[in-house]
Amino acid sequence: MSAELLPRDYRIGSRQMSAAYVAVGIGTPGVVLSVLNLDDVAAGVKLVLIAVVLVLFGWLLWASKRCATSADLKGVRVRRFTGSRRLAWEEIQEIRAVPNPNAAMNKNQPRVISYAYDSTGRRVQLMYVDDNHVDVAREIGLIRAAWEELRGPDWERDPQALARMERQAVREGRMMAGMLWGCGIFFVALVIVLVVVIAGS
Repeated sequence: MSAELLPRDYRIGSRQMSAAYVAVGIGTPGVVLSVLNLDDVAAGVKLVLIAVVLVLFGWLLWASKRCATSADLKGVRVRRFTGSRRLAWEEIQEIRAVPNPNAAMNKNQPRVISYAYDSTGRRVQLMYVDDNHVDVAREIGLIRAAWEELRGPDWERDPQALARMERQAVREGRMMAGMLWGCGIFFVALVIVLVVVIAGS
């Protein structure tokens, strides 16, 4: 992405926001009725619990709309559920798209998410720069091009930040391998149990 294509803004898609509204709309009455049906709880406590649930659900909807990633001439700004972070182009050590380890747990999760890595090698997730919202390869390519153009001629990769990023990648790889092994062992055990049960009956 050359400077002429800036700014770029990434926010939650209307389809995902509609799904969030539906989920809250369906979930809220069930939670409220569950609280109202508690027998050994005082009416005042029930009202407080209901108020807390309503505030929490309202905050989740507000935060989902608030979250965003934007890229401009100064750098990248990420607004998260709690707080925001701005990275100047020269601070960024790397920008990557990576597999989402949570995608296996929930089919609605994006399979690919993206990160910018700060001057110490710590990663900052680029909210909504994922395969549920955009063409990740294209957008990461554009953001990387802007970074390479705007980070300045004196920019150098920090070896310590790079080492930290690589350690983090190794840890994540081990975690993913462990999860896959765990799922495989569970599946094999399930098959063995089914064979034993069927053979014994």
